[in-house]
Amino acid sequence: MNIAVIGAGAMGSLYGGYLHAAGCDVLLYDIYHEHVDAINAKGLVIEEPAENREERVHPFATTDPAGIADADVLIVFVKSTATESVARQFKTTVSRDAVVVTLQNGYGNEEILRNVFGKERTAAGVTSEGATFLGPGRIRHAGRGPTYLSMSDMNNEKLKPFIRCLEQAGFEAHIEKRIHDLIWSKLIINVGINALTALTGLKNGELLDFEETRSLVRELVEEAVSVAGAMGVHLTYDDPVAAVFDVAGKTALNRSSMLQDFDRKRTSEIQFINGAILREAERAGIPVPVNTTITRLVSTADAVHRRGTS
Repeated sequence: MNIAVIGAGAMGSLYGGYLHAAGCDVLLYDIYHEHVDAINAKGLVIEEPAENREERVHPFATTDPAGIADADVLIVFVKSTATESVARQFKTTVSRDAVVVTLQNGYGNEEILRNVFGKERTAAGVTSEGATFLGPGRIRHAGRGPTYLSMSDMNNEKLKPFIRCLEQAGFEAHIEKRIHDLIWSKLIINVGINALTALTGLKNGELLDFEETRSLVRELVEEAVSVAGAMGVHLTYDDPVAAVFDVAGKTALNRSSMLQDFDRKRTSEIQFINGAILREAERAGIPVPVNTTITRLVSTADAVHRRGTS
C-alpha cells in the first residue's frame, strides 16, 4: 500500500516512520526543508523513552507535492488552519481512488476534506498516540493509545487494508462507526485546556492551581457539553469536567499545542476548537458566552501575532 503523509511534524513523522518500518511504501510531505533534508540524509530518529531506546527509520521525505500522485491513502496531519489550502492543493494531484484520512486535532477538518474530495473518499479519525517534535529528523514517541477511523459515507470496507497496515506498524487501530462521539470527547478536553493555557501562559496542570481557571475550565466544558448533547453526541466519559481536570493533571507539565503556537507567534487552531463550539452552538440556538469570549480573545491575539510578523 502506498501511503502519503501530508504534514510530517511530530505525529505525521510518527505514523509515517513506523508504517515505513512495517513495509508500507511511505512518502512524507512537508514544507519544512530542514526536516525533509535531515530525514533523507540520515533517516528519522524516533525516541522511545518508555522503552529506553530509539529507532532510526528511512522513509522518503519531500517538499514536492507531485510525489503523492500514486498514494492509496493520504493521512492529513497539517495544522487545521492549513487543511483547506492543502485539500485544494492536492485535489487534482492525488488518485481519484485514494482515501483521504484526517487524524488532526479539533473539529471541522473532516467537513473541509469531505467538501473537497467527497464523502466516499474521506475518512475521519481520532488517536490517543502522542509525539513531540525535537528537531529536524528527530521526534519523541510521547504516549501510546488507540486509533479509531470511519469513512464519511460509512463504507468502512475501504479502510480495512489501511487498518491492517496500522496494526502491522504496531498501532492499535479500529473501525468505529460512531467516530464523532470520540472526536467530540477529545474536542471537549481541548476546549477546556488549550485556549486557557495560551491566554495565561500556564502549563496544563497549573490550570488546576487557581480557582479562577478551574471555574473557567468548568464553564467552557459545560457549554461544550450542552452543544454536544443537542447534536446527539454520546461522550465517552460520564463526568466531562472531571475528565478534563484528570487530563490536565496527568499532563501537568505539558505546554499545550495552542500555548506553543503562541510561543512561536503562529496562528492558533482556535477556530477548530472553541470556535467549533461557537459554530455548532449557533446552529443549535444555544448561548455559549464563555466560549465566545475566549475565542474572541485568542482570535485577537492571533491577529496581533500576524500583524507583528507581516
